[in-house]
Amino acid sequence: MQKTVTWRTIGQERPLAALEPAVLRGEPAHAYLFVGPAGVGKATVALEFAAALNCESETRPCGECRNCRDTLESERHHPDVELVAPGGLCDESDHGNHEGSRDIRICQVRRLERVLSMTPYRGRWRVAIIEGADRLNQDASNAFLKTLEEPPAATVLVLVTDREDQLLETVLSRCQKVAFGRVEREKVEATLAAKGVDAERAAAIAGLANGRLGWALRAVENDDLMTERGAFLDSAVEVAHASRSARFAWAKDADERGSAVRERFLRELDVWEQWWRDVLAMSAGSGAGIINVDRSESLRKESGLYAPAEVVRFLRVLQKTREYLQANVDAQLALEVLALDLPNPSLDRLRMTAGSG
Repeated sequence: MQKTVTWRTIGQERPLAALEPAVLRGEPAHAYLFVGPAGVGKATVALEFAAALNCESETRPCGECRNCRDTLESERHHPDVELVAPGGLCDESDHGNHEGSRDIRICQVRRLERVLSMTPYRGRWRVAIIEGADRLNQDASNAFLKTLEEPPAATVLVLVTDREDQLLETVLSRCQKVAFGRVEREKVEATLAAKGVDAERAAAIAGLANGRLGWALRAVENDDLMTERGAFLDSAVEVAHASRSARFAWAKDADERGSAVRERFLRELDVWEQWWRDVLAMSAGSGAGIINVDRSESLRKESGLYAPAEVVRFLRVLQKTREYLQANVDAQLALEVLALDLPNPSLDRLRMTAGSG
């Protein structure tokens, strides 16, 4: 019987087609680099690829055999599939708990080297998935190069990242790149509808997802995501209209140095970026393609308060601030600078808007 590949992931036909020959021939590259925006399915495909490589059926991944179930079901763990992420396990007894770390450390790489040195226990391949590969710190990156240069037999490495530019060139050159893109809005909406989400809610979440199918699926399961988004949108307007002292008070919330606070502000700035891009689109007289359609009236009012050039400049600053936060620059300082660079609403336009309301 001829082997076939049937992927479960939706909307990533091009990268999946690039991986299919490796599954059919049973000859994967020794290292892959999955790159693309957050929330589009890179980590999900990495697990599905691992399952397909070790699947026991002719149709791969079947989702039914023991290898597939142990790889794809969250409550299981396949002995030949190793997940590495910031704050993960290491073998150093004196290191304690790395939970909360934003880096992948050299001790984690050393543990991975030990695991990969063993022959596969049950499957044909031992697969290591490195999530957030851009978080490999300098020592870990240098140590990992040895594994990339001389991987053990029957080993497949999958590096997953949203920030390809943060990886060492020596790491990039040793991986086969697989690029992921945003999923079409119609496909996101259809996927949600197929899962029983009513049409109105599916359309709303698909619009807000901005091509991130993973985010859309999480939003269906977790109302907190939508609540958080609403709070972030409120703050985007409130902070822009606030005094300098109030802007600094917003940034002061980052004086707690925990990684959870930094991650929260990264999520907030993601929402802010969508908001300000919508403001720019509205100010240019085009409401087509805006993401925050449920706030179109507020967007219309806000777009009349700022010069487009100011918004464009701020979007550049916002992107740079996100890079600073991801690079572990002092969060409060970075956000204070961002707050100072926020566009100031035109007082004359603000009065006109208030009068028309």
